[in-house]
Amino acid sequence: MSVKVVKDYYIKNKAKLMTQFDKTLHISRGILRKRYIDSQIELMFDKMRKDYENLIPEIPYIGGRKNPFTSMLIDSVSMLAFFRTLENEGLSYRDIGKLNYEYWEMVNKRRVHKLEKKGQQPKDQYFNETYINFNKTLAKDLQQKKYPDDWVMEFVEGDGKTFDYGNRFTECGIHKTFKKLGAEKYVPFICLTDFAQGNIFGFGFTRTQTIGNGDPICDHRFLKNGTTPRAWPPEDLPEYRSKIP
Repeated sequence: MSVKVVKDYYIKNKAKLMTQFDKTLHISRGILRKRYIDSQIELMFDKMRKDYENLIPEIPYIGGRKNPFTSMLIDSVSMLAFFRTLENEGLSYRDIGKLNYEYWEMVNKRRVHKLEKKGQQPKDQYFNETYINFNKTLAKDLQQKKYPDDWVMEFVEGDGKTFDYGNRFTECGIHKTFKKLGAEKYVPFICLTDFAQGNIFGFGFTRTQTIGNGDPICDHRFLKNGTTPRAWPPEDLPEYRSKIP
């Protein structure tokens, strides 16, 4: 299928992306203060900004704003700048994963707080008819494989008992991008953020396989009236067969 690829999409949006990244850094400050003093944090932030600025042109185009996975891909690459700087500062692989999980817990708590202030039940947005239909349409669109670096997903009808609906991914845009950037080892940390979302929003999320852990698929399952465990440390998760050093 012939589609338009905007090669300079992220370059044109660089100023906006850098502003968004500064918000990421602001949220992470409180977590980093558990380990570093403010002067050290500021130096790391400068390194993270420079690294992310260099990474922006490397983000693959998958449809821009028309594709909801674009924002997920941007967020993940921004976290890569975070990971690499912390690694260069001598932080262990495991501690980087822990900080990443704590960061996404904080992000999701903020999202839940905003929704509750509006009088909304946070988990409802993922289980209403509009969202379910959107998911089905998105799955059909992704199966056309318009962009080589995009996700490929199938919608899975729920059984009415163990899960309400699911997504079966056979290709992952984050895994593809991180692999090209030589950062494949960090993909499992990104995968774990799905558990942080389910846990904080208060719905059930389960998964037994992930592409990031070497499996052929990611099998997401969602249950509105279920629960999601806190996934750090991750060793007890079915998907996490490899041990973190």
